[in-house]
Amino acid sequence: MNLISTRFKQRGQAMALSLMLMSLALMTVMYSFNTSKLNLNGTKLQNTADNTAYSVATFAARDFNFKAYTNRASVANQVAIAQMVGLSSWFNMTDRFAQNACNTLCWVPYLGQVLSGIKSAVGTINQVAQPVLEGMIFLEDKMLWALSSSQQVIHYAGLTSSVASAGDVVKANDPNAKLDLMQNPQLLGDVRDVWMKFQNRHSRQANSGKSTQFSDFIGVTLNSRDSFSEKRSYKLGFPWSLTAFPLRWKTYKTGGSDLISNGENEAETWTSMDTISFHLSKFRCSWSGCRWRGFREIPLGWGATTSDDRADIWSAGNRSSWGESRKRNGTAAKYAAYNQETHGDYGGVRPFYGLSNDAYKKSQTDNIAIVVSKSRDKVRTTDTATLVGKGIDPAVDEEMLGDRMTALSTAQAYYSRPRDLSAWVRADGRHEYGNLYNPFWQTRLTDSSNGERSIVLALTRML
Repeated sequence: MNLISTRFKQRGQAMALSLMLMSLALMTVMYSFNTSKLNLNGTKLQNTADNTAYSVATFAARDFNFKAYTNRASVANQVAIAQMVGLSSWFNMTDRFAQNACNTLCWVPYLGQVLSGIKSAVGTINQVAQPVLEGMIFLEDKMLWALSSSQQVIHYAGLTSSVASAGDVVKANDPNAKLDLMQNPQLLGDVRDVWMKFQNRHSRQANSGKSTQFSDFIGVTLNSRDSFSEKRSYKLGFPWSLTAFPLRWKTYKTGGSDLISNGENEAETWTSMDTISFHLSKFRCSWSGCRWRGFREIPLGWGATTSDDRADIWSAGNRSSWGESRKRNGTAAKYAAYNQETHGDYGGVRPFYGLSNDAYKKSQTDNIAIVVSKSRDKVRTTDTATLVGKGIDPAVDEEMLGDRMTALSTAQAYYSRPRDLSAWVRADGRHEYGNLYNPFWQTRLTDSSNGERSIVLALTRML
């Protein structure tokens, strides 16, 4: 009897100890499971927030780069109009030169026949060229309108779709996560700042006070002219220029295309002038000394063209305009202004997007903050299961602020001109700040600030 009783007591003690050890092991497994689920969901949620912030910042970078491309395209089309206007005045000058040459020398046997043929050929070419050039000016002006309008379309499309697409990015990365706009007032404010404050639409009327971007754009356009459009002036060589003491004669060809301002309320006008004149002087002595005197200009050819009827070359420009035509060939320049022609209906420099004064000497936007959350029941720890009692569930103590898991991420668009490709390196070696003329905007994740984290913490507690 005693032996049997002792054996039963030993079996009971072993079973109780085993149950205690099994419970401890089960709690350890459950704790490890919960910890791994929290780490896995936390990492996934942070990656979702990073991808979303990076995507919104990429919207901004692409918006900047599109505007940089279209601004460069607008400059190129402006220069193309300058070329068309320049070709028009150049053909008119050549036609006038051929007429004057024939009027003067067509009576000479043999030579007159040649000059007459040249005059007819040049006149025919000019008659064909002028309407073609006018049509090209019209098409280029429509292209400028399309580029300006496309910037507005892309601007507001990017403003609205950046926020709308953020939710799609969240769902694509984690279907259980969500982008709650109540938790994201910073996102709405950051997007507004990037699209409405960091950049502006600049126009002729807004070019006042501290805003000089419109004038800067015109400066970029003028500096981008090719050598033909900027200044096609030179002195002809022998026999057009020769010294046979005491006589000296020189022949100057002048010309260029300039953009003339018509005031704040009127669009600009592309103008062009081409002249060629013969200058004769004689070396003479007088009481004041011996020098070349009696400079006499004989106009040989002239032509002037405007892209619209807003500007009058007679009163526009100065002595440096059109390749110093008025300075070198003053008489021919007067004839050109008197016989100016208008080809096209140019609408002036169109409004365009550029960085604002707030972005002066900046190469990056402010942070774009994204907050992504996941409710506690979507984390799927043992707390969501009903198979165990709360007394032995370690997930009971896993409290989440606001009853949700929250992740914050920030990103920004930044400007960086490549230095590893010789074709893109600045020739002057100077630092280049952010701008909307070169498409070198990129995206990067950034560290969130204490202020951004404090706002997220306060909102999470309130909601």
